[in-house]
Amino acid sequence: MAEMAHQMKKKHFNKPTWCASCEKFIWGLVSKQGYACTACNYPCHPKCKSSVPSNCPGVKTNWGKKVLDDARERTGDQKKANVIRREDKSVGEVADEDIPEVEDTPVAEKKKKPIPKLQTQPTLLRLANGTKEEVATTFEDVYDVFEELGSGAFAVVKRVEHKKTGESLAAKIIDKKNVTSDTERLAVEMEVLRKVNHPNIIKLEDIFETDDFLYIVTEIVTGGELFDRIVSKGNYTERDAANLVKKVIEGLEYIHEMGIVHRDLKPENLLLKSKDNDVDVKIADFGLSKIMGSAAMTQTACGTPGYVAPEILKGSGYGKEVDMWSVGVITYILLCGFPPFYNENIPLLFESILKCDFDYPADYFDDITDSALDFIDALLVGSPKRRLSATEALKHPWLKDAPSTPLNVGRKMSEYNIQYKQQNAVMGPTT
Repeated sequence: MAEMAHQMKKKHFNKPTWCASCEKFIWGLVSKQGYACTACNYPCHPKCKSSVPSNCPGVKTNWGKKVLDDARERTGDQKKANVIRREDKSVGEVADEDIPEVEDTPVAEKKKKPIPKLQTQPTLLRLANGTKEEVATTFEDVYDVFEELGSGAFAVVKRVEHKKTGESLAAKIIDKKNVTSDTERLAVEMEVLRKVNHPNIIKLEDIFETDDFLYIVTEIVTGGELFDRIVSKGNYTERDAANLVKKVIEGLEYIHEMGIVHRDLKPENLLLKSKDNDVDVKIADFGLSKIMGSAAMTQTACGTPGYVAPEILKGSGYGKEVDMWSVGVITYILLCGFPPFYNENIPLLFESILKCDFDYPADYFDDITDSALDFIDALLVGSPKRRLSATEALKHPWLKDAPSTPLNVGRKMSEYNIQYKQQNAVMGPTT
């Protein structure tokens, strides 16, 4: 079988790692201290990269164990050779004989030098100021972890309490197998999100990583998902819908001005601050699209296909306009209880999105104002350039003049909510 060359790439090692080439530790605390093969994890120093052999097995390999095993085997062979040489007496060798009246001189046993132990290095890294800072051994050294607040295919959310300050927060714990972004670049991007401070956006407090997990710590909200609250509330008006949409757009305008795009706005990302408040809506999971990477977000779009903008389906590049498309879809649902685009046949669904082919069934929209329909029409536009921006949408008269007409959306929204959650459980959400 032909030998395969290693595909070496710069890598940050979170703990002391054996160089598989020179069999010495790869030390360092920050930046990328060495190289590793993308196919088999073969690690080495930068200076050893040129001498890496072409012995890549093509699969993930525990090179640290292999290096140690090889070293032990060589040490064992060396000891065995020494024993053989000592037992093999040459012709001129004098035998060890007892001489009368001469006492054997006691020989002091050589004391074995203690083997120095490697210090355990912290493995919990804080992503801050565009860099990585070692802070502790585990996440539990910094936070007490309590009950689960939610879970999904990629992550689990738990209530946590800071050990020093006692502040109660939420931690989204993501398996790094699902993280495609370079965490060093992510440290820079998260620094921008850490500066976000708006009443309608969940505030990012901290972000950590270990070898296996990413921990995103945010402020905690207890009001649950917006759609769940509407279903349980019962009485609900067009004015209520306009107020909620206005809050969402105000949050989007703020982050769009900072050059940040959400890219995954959907029902479970709209949360209420508390159970006693129906209007303080907060947008969650900003930056998750950067953490999970474009591939994962595409999968999420397939998991929530009714929310994906036409330009995403075209793969022609997209920006903040995709968030405004999502606002149009959410507004439609808030007014009637079901989405504008729905088809169990995904290709046909995507075709209707690309054509912006939707309508307003009379049974559900007869009592809705023309101003509300005009607002939706200005958002569900195929061309991103013609779609209302957040700033333009906030000037639309519907957000200010919507009447207090009761909306009978409870039953339909309940049916949609159940179906949506079941579909998401199968397809895989990001929360």
